[in-house]
Amino acid sequence: MDAETRDFVHDVLDETTEMFRTPSGDFQLAALCEHAFAEGETRDLEWLRNRGVDAPAFYAKELAPSWEGLSREERAERIDRFIEFSHELGRTKGDGHPPDSFLDMLAAVHLKVVLLSWAFDRTYGYVDRLMNGPLQYRINKRRRSERGIRRTARAR
Repeated sequence: MDAETRDFVHDVLDETTEMFRTPSGDFQLAALCEHAFAEGETRDLEWLRNRGVDAPAFYAKELAPSWEGLSREERAERIDRFIEFSHELGRTKGDGHPPDSFLDMLAAVHLKVVLLSWAFDRTYGYVDRLMNGPLQYRINKRRRSERGIRRTARAR
């Protein structure tokens, strides 16, 4: 992952951890896609926007077929294939300036890998489940004890 994509993940996607989660724990990938197109500043997003691609079209064509109605295993299989395809595209030798159709595909695959992987991790990832589940009690316990300390200090 290049520095630009890391920044995109850190600055745009990291803030979505809870924003796009459904009550069942699934991730709202369409909403994440909208957010990425609205807030993201990467070469891939810029290329796609300049080519007239918007979030609803990208979601419908590129993301939904690899997410909607699929099991965890099917989603993982699709993501793995896109990662492999992305690696293959990266090894392609360019003769000067590649055709726009190649750059369209390259940008779409790169963005697809990042968004699908992010949604998969936020839906099934262990750290996310721990932070919102069994380890959450520590935060609540600490907050209760801090409130007790403040009450005791005010009473004095």
